[in-house]
Amino acid sequence: MKTYLLRGCFIVMAVLVTACGQDKFNNAAATEKNAKRDVTILVFSKTTGYRHESIETGIEAINNIARKKGYRVIATEDASYFVDEKLKDIDALVFLNTTGDVLDNLQQIAMERYIQAGGGFVGVHAAADTEWNGDWFWYRNLVGGVFKSHPDTPSNVQQANVSVVDANFAASEALPKTFALADEWYNFRDLYEFTNHVLTVDESSYQGGEHGDYHPIAWYHNYDGGRAFYTGLGHAKTTYKDSNFLAHLEGGLAYAIGDGTPKNYSNVRPYDTQLERTVLLDHLNEPISFDFLPNGDVLLAERLGNLKIIDGKTHKATDLGFAKDIAFLSHEEMGMVGVAVDPNFATTGWVYTYYTAFTKNNDVIARIARFDVKNQTINFGKQTTIIEWPVEKNCCHMGGDLAFTPTGELFIATGDNTSPRDQDGFNPVDFREGLRMNDALRTSGNTNDLRGKILRIKPLPEGGYAIPKGNLFSNANEGRPEIYAMGTRNAFTLTYDAKTGDLFYGDVGPDASDDNPTRGPRGYDEINRLTGPAHMGWPWVIGDNYPYVKYDFVAKRSMGEVFDPQNLINYSPNNTGAKKVPAAQAPLIWYPYGNSEQFPEVGSGGRTALVADVYRADQFPAATRLPDYYDGKLFIVEFMRNWVKVVTFDENNGVRKIEPFAPQISYVLPIDARFGPDGALYVLEYGSAWFKENTDAQLSRITFNPNNQVAAVTAVQTEAAAGHQFADVPHAGEALAKNNGCMACHKLDSASVGPAFKQVAAKYKDDPNAVAYLVDKIAKGGGSVWGPASMPPFAYLDEASRQTLAEYVLSR
Repeated sequence: MKTYLLRGCFIVMAVLVTACGQDKFNNAAATEKNAKRDVTILVFSKTTGYRHESIETGIEAINNIARKKGYRVIATEDASYFVDEKLKDIDALVFLNTTGDVLDNLQQIAMERYIQAGGGFVGVHAAADTEWNGDWFWYRNLVGGVFKSHPDTPSNVQQANVSVVDANFAASEALPKTFALADEWYNFRDLYEFTNHVLTVDESSYQGGEHGDYHPIAWYHNYDGGRAFYTGLGHAKTTYKDSNFLAHLEGGLAYAIGDGTPKNYSNVRPYDTQLERTVLLDHLNEPISFDFLPNGDVLLAERLGNLKIIDGKTHKATDLGFAKDIAFLSHEEMGMVGVAVDPNFATTGWVYTYYTAFTKNNDVIARIARFDVKNQTINFGKQTTIIEWPVEKNCCHMGGDLAFTPTGELFIATGDNTSPRDQDGFNPVDFREGLRMNDALRTSGNTNDLRGKILRIKPLPEGGYAIPKGNLFSNANEGRPEIYAMGTRNAFTLTYDAKTGDLFYGDVGPDASDDNPTRGPRGYDEINRLTGPAHMGWPWVIGDNYPYVKYDFVAKRSMGEVFDPQNLINYSPNNTGAKKVPAAQAPLIWYPYGNSEQFPEVGSGGRTALVADVYRADQFPAATRLPDYYDGKLFIVEFMRNWVKVVTFDENNGVRKIEPFAPQISYVLPIDARFGPDGALYVLEYGSAWFKENTDAQLSRITFNPNNQVAAVTAVQTEAAAGHQFADVPHAGEALAKNNGCMACHKLDSASVGPAFKQVAAKYKDDPNAVAYLVDKIAKGGGSVWGPASMPPFAYLDEASRQTLAEYVLSR
């Protein structure tokens, strides 16, 4: 059901193409320039795991190279050296057989800043066995791979044949095409696709290799503003006496040292402590969406129909009132879904709302309506309807959002309005009588239906709308002309990047925790980038176009047919549109409940993928905006995992890296995030209990304080996530519950969308099989015990973790 092997082939080809296309390092020119200046190399050899006996020999070898070149060497195992004022004078940083967790959070950021300022890095051998735990993925990408294993039979050190695959690089230009060396040959995981390979090792010449015909063992790349060289050689003491290795190491050092260009700290990642949160308003009642007025005031919508204006200076909130005069419908996820301010609000005074309502015939519709706001008042009885479409009073997937372009075009994200409760977490293509609402082919897959879509229209002053050119269907016989993208499931937030014309949105995926050969792939959430009209494939595919298997819900058996993402047919009896639909487009980012192989930076746990904005620094005042480091980067949000992260793109608009943003800030179900006119990030938190007013439902502003660099170290990882051992179940269970999104649906003392932990403990207090039952329940998920809401499966947790979690819940 997966295409990982095929993707691996593509990655190898991408590596080779990148190597050919990247500018080569001019070793001769750099050597000549470095001979005329002072060069300092910091050799860092701290270990918290296995310690190599060759470390001292390696330091001696680097000192010998330095004496020959006139370089200065500082050899240390003191991590306190990792601060800006010390690293800024270092020309090359060498991790010499370091192991384990060697830097704390502030020291890690200092190292990132050093590289981003133009610094150079050399990783030797066990540098790939360093910082492999926790969430410092930046370092793993810098090194270019993570240690997986090494052979032990007949010995860990074996003679093998090494080949040069790039003879024009400083670390290989003096080497023979092939040579033999006795060393310890690492197998790697998580090889970074953007590196340029220098050496490979021939697995037929030794025992224990796991890469097959192509086993890279040394590489380099320009990374995040700096330079990184890694060699897997360097385990044995004898290696540091080998002339080929010494020439290899000398060339890698020359590359890392660079050409003497001064480091520039003006565009580097800020310290976490420089990002500070101010709570503007709390005790909100199911906040759902917000937008900004030109003067910096915030227009905020609550699901039950209330609108507020929050003064951007005083933070005082004014209720505009409830939407009770418009036959407003609030039902589970239905209600006030989104809000947007007209691009010309200063002259029009118009705001737009997205809500569900009853018609005169008591049918249900979704409607985009315009209202006038004057002097912080609104008349809900006087509205101008822009567009509306029929929906069904169903449990789920009414999430949506509004986003204007500067020219007044309006993007509208709509949910698929389909129940996910009867398909075991797989795709809802259910044609059983009386279960029409279980069929997403009637909505997302239907070219004649506006649900499960992203619409693009141009609202007109008199009401109604025009259709801009460039949507998905130009022929009404093929599909509704309002449709810009189809095949979405529950696109909850979207944002338009005016500089590129790209549209980003987060799509909340289905719940299956494991692939099933008779049903299809496990569930994935997606972050999508639209550069034009597209079909995103739901409910035929999910994730990276992983296809579902055709299933007969009446007979409850697999039909065996695997959907072809490039040849999709809507075969539903509930379809009112075209049978043949466009081919499916792959997402930008996709991730399951468990750890993602492609994007491990997003973590694991419950899933609700959201987007905030692409940050464009020149749009904001210099005095209040975030650092230019974030310019052009996409901010994404996780409702269930309670984080904000930042996506950096490569030159081909692919994902270069994903990193945390202010990870020291604790959120409670962040549901919307936008950049205000001041350039600060505003984050709206739904709060800990569902369908209730929460004391912790709040709107906050995150600003940059350049003076706050020396606060206490941030504990980014909880102990459970970092893999440490615990002395007692309560601490371990609490950490597991927080890290895996359990607290998004459960509270300790009171019911939320799921039961309180104390309710569960009371229910099973006399049941001797309670722990075993809950361990199984946590793995499989499901509902009907406490109400209609279903718990997602957590099969990705090992049994020991599930038992700890079950014991924690039962002990409350």
